[in-house]
Amino acid sequence: MRTEEILDAWFPEAVGGLVAGSVARGEDTPTSDLDLLVLLPGRPAPMRRTERIDGRVVEFFVHTEASFLGFVDREVPLRRSPLLHMGAHGLVIRDREGCMTRLRDLARARWSAGPPSLSDAELEDRRYRLTALLDDLADERDPVCLASLAAAAFPDVADLALASRRRWGGRGRWLARRLAEADASLADSLVTGLREALDGDAVALVGCGRAELDRVGGRLEEGYARFA
Repeated sequence: MRTEEILDAWFPEAVGGLVAGSVARGEDTPTSDLDLLVLLPGRPAPMRRTERIDGRVVEFFVHTEASFLGFVDREVPLRRSPLLHMGAHGLVIRDREGCMTRLRDLARARWSAGPPSLSDAELEDRRYRLTALLDDLADERDPVCLASLAAAAFPDVADLALASRRRWGGRGRWLARRLAEADASLADSLVTGLREALDGDAVALVGCGRAELDRVGGRLEEGYARFA
């Protein structure tokens, strides 16, 4: 079934529809999910539903205009918003009275504006946590523990790099993609460092992390305090 036919079959009352993810980018494979943002005038939105249709997994992200904006407002302080990215980069397939185009344009503007800046306390928290993590990684000799620490250090360094640059973050593959968009050289260095650390040599990964720390104020240990 074509995407428009899927939308008609499952949500005939939809006033807006948008295809997102790998299908929208033209990078889908036979096993790729189909992500559909569906705009309804009311209930049963908001909801999320997963179905297998003609052998393909289809993810429905179902919202009203108000619920879409409400969900985005809750995601933005986390500095990662899959829903906002979906709205900003998807392809419109239904647009009654311009509602989906209006929502997409708003999503694009908010995505382009970037996430909020780190507060001083948030930056200190990240510096403190990463300082300790990199010290542990540098001193570790057990290969299993070293691999575990390296796997923890990679997202922490990437998160600090993105948040301090006011760039959107993510999880899993999206974290790597966001970092490559923000700083391709850093992304390459960080991936190389992770690979070497998993092979038993954490020097490059520790160096990469400490360089990011230096960029935002350096190590933080003594003097750090938080009160309940």
